[in-house]
Amino acid sequence: MFVLHVLSACCRNAPPPEVVSLDPIAIDEDAVLEVPLSDIVLTEGATVEVTSDAELAAAVSGDVLRIVPDTGWTGEAEVQIVAFDECGQEATTTLLVQVGSVYTAVGDCTTHFEYSGSAQSVYVAGEFNDWDPTATPLEKDGPSFTGSLDLSEGAYAYKLVVDGEWICDANADYFQCDEGYTWNPSCETGWDSCNSMVVVADCDVPELVLTSLDIDRAANSASLEVAFSGELGSASVTVDGVEVGTDLGSIELTGLDDGRHTVRIDASNTDGLEAEQLYIPFWTDDRDWENGLMYYAFVDRFHDGDATLNFDEGTNHWETGYLGGDWRGVIDKLDYLEDLGVTVIWLTAPQDNGEGAWGWQCEANYSGYHGYWPSDAYMVEEHFGDEETLRELIDGAHDRDMRVLTDWVANHVHEDHPYATDHPEWFNDLLVCEGDVWNTDPETCWFDSFLPDIRYYDKEPLLTMVDDAVWWAKEYELDGYRVDAVKHMPHSVFTNFQSRVKNEIEHSEVGGDEDFYTVGETFSGDRDLIGVYVNDQELDAQFDFTLYWSILGVIGRNEGSLVDLEDTFDASEAHYDGFTMSTFLGNHDVERFIAHASGEVSSLYGDGACPDGPIRGPDTGPEWEEPYLRLKLAWTWLLTHEGLPLVYYGDEVGLPGYHDPDNRQMMRFEGDLSGYEESVLWHVRALGQARAEHPALSTGTRTRWWEEDDVFAWTRVEGDSQVIVVVNRSWEERTLTNGVAWAGLSDGTFEDVLTGDAFTASGDSISVPVPAMGSRVLVK
Repeated sequence: MFVLHVLSACCRNAPPPEVVSLDPIAIDEDAVLEVPLSDIVLTEGATVEVTSDAELAAAVSGDVLRIVPDTGWTGEAEVQIVAFDECGQEATTTLLVQVGSVYTAVGDCTTHFEYSGSAQSVYVAGEFNDWDPTATPLEKDGPSFTGSLDLSEGAYAYKLVVDGEWICDANADYFQCDEGYTWNPSCETGWDSCNSMVVVADCDVPELVLTSLDIDRAANSASLEVAFSGELGSASVTVDGVEVGTDLGSIELTGLDDGRHTVRIDASNTDGLEAEQLYIPFWTDDRDWENGLMYYAFVDRFHDGDATLNFDEGTNHWETGYLGGDWRGVIDKLDYLEDLGVTVIWLTAPQDNGEGAWGWQCEANYSGYHGYWPSDAYMVEEHFGDEETLRELIDGAHDRDMRVLTDWVANHVHEDHPYATDHPEWFNDLLVCEGDVWNTDPETCWFDSFLPDIRYYDKEPLLTMVDDAVWWAKEYELDGYRVDAVKHMPHSVFTNFQSRVKNEIEHSEVGGDEDFYTVGETFSGDRDLIGVYVNDQELDAQFDFTLYWSILGVIGRNEGSLVDLEDTFDASEAHYDGFTMSTFLGNHDVERFIAHASGEVSSLYGDGACPDGPIRGPDTGPEWEEPYLRLKLAWTWLLTHEGLPLVYYGDEVGLPGYHDPDNRQMMRFEGDLSGYEESVLWHVRALGQARAEHPALSTGTRTRWWEEDDVFAWTRVEGDSQVIVVVNRSWEERTLTNGVAWAGLSDGTFEDVLTGDAFTASGDSISVPVPAMGSRVLVK
């Protein structure tokens, strides 16, 4: 027996229903998923039936497909969708639903582009289509224009062509700037800009993706959601080097100790191909950078902890060679730094430096003791120690709740660096930075004839140097970088690095809130020049040279008034609003503060290394009190204001020194200090500890409480933390009597953290005696 089905002519000619091939969808545990049927079935009037695996309840509800996973269940399950037309023809598609972010496909070989502005036409043009402005249109998709290209592994510069106008892509993570570029990261029409750049990974390699990160510092715990592309073969999750699991998906870390933690996740697919490791660092304390105190341990000049590392590089002057400081020496002095109240250590760049004696200046040649002549991408400097000792130093600092920065030297390399010998095309033509060239050609001039300047206008060196910086940060678990020579590199260097940091270290897009702090060095008093690099896309901060020269002039050299100084600080705060700049009294490029305060330096901006021919030095400490009193006043001022203050090694005792290299004398510690120097150390130690204990000193609301040219006072209030700070630059003892309520204070007892003296505010008034050339830091 058979049944004869007779179809009408319209059914015989009609195509079957059209359904979409669906990508996997991930939902949270216990979440409900609703998908419009119009996104699945394209044929109008079709009847839809669904079935699903047992862990899911799936049904058509009106014009949506509604999917409800079993309570508490996580994993993968399928929903089969069948569409029927009126002729009985059917089409089937399958939806893979991932509950709890277990193993979802997270990427393919397709690169997507989108433009969200208003326009009539949008095209993408770049190296992938010979910069043809009409070859690759983006299609109108709601309020946006979208499109995609299948690109092979590599980096491609491109721009968008919007109504015939070339602009950069505001959605791009990376930029590539041509020489003579105009910097406009907003990618607005009507402006020139750098090229955007897309970096396409090897599509055959699986990918690990962190889809969610929640750090609960109150509970010392963290929750992670990790996805994997492809079929998972094996996985490993480690916390601080100890394996804690072999499963991906939802990862719960509880019972964590206070301090820093590093999660590393490795995985490979069933073919044995390994994904790039996921690196997730975070702290369980609640300290912000602005509450901290940074110390620059200039490694070679700080402390000699391992004499076996000491050998001569052949320099002709004792101050231009290695003097013996090393990482073991810094380890030996970590307790000293902790007692000082230090929360951040800045270390000399750890990369290997060029061997031998080089250059000629001030009748001397020089070694790479300072760390600014990198001669290898990954080797460490042998004068400082080995990799194990560097890791021990960083771990020891972390154990003391100290963040660790190193220099990032990215402007140039030493001529012996493999990049210079193997890729001479990566470097600008020789033009030594001297005279006006420092400012007319800052991004292409060489710091010296043996320091090739990297040509960042080309993609290969741009990508490579950023790769190396990310590698060092992850490999040695760094917390930030001090970025050398900022104005001598294109903006693309910092934007590309910051994009990598946000995606691979901070994970800010998926809930991470731990800032990898980048603070730049632009040796200039021009706030506009300094500030143009400080923004959410580039650097977190720079050193505030404008403020430095004001502090040095007003307090160190008695030039100008304390009111002028406070005005300068307020102007800096307004200019860099929202960013934690680093403030300082000295660094390795300027004469020591104590040399200015003792009248040994004629100009506020320094006398140079060799005003009379040979290197000037060695300077010796003054043998009278006034310079040290001025230094203590400056420390009181600096450590009770906003920002991340820097202690350049030795300035906490008044170490002497003319210009570089004499400002880099070997550090001296207690037992080898004069009485004046010990008094400065005690003063800074008390202030550093107070800054760590009393948040008002760094982040409290600041109110001017007393204003004179030589006597200035301010209050700081944050919650229950109340402070009065007084600086007296005059040679007369003064007593200040003033109200408290108007400045946010309340009656009660205030104790001086510097002397232990106590003063009582009552009846909305307080009287504070301040010694000549002295200061008070009164904490309620």
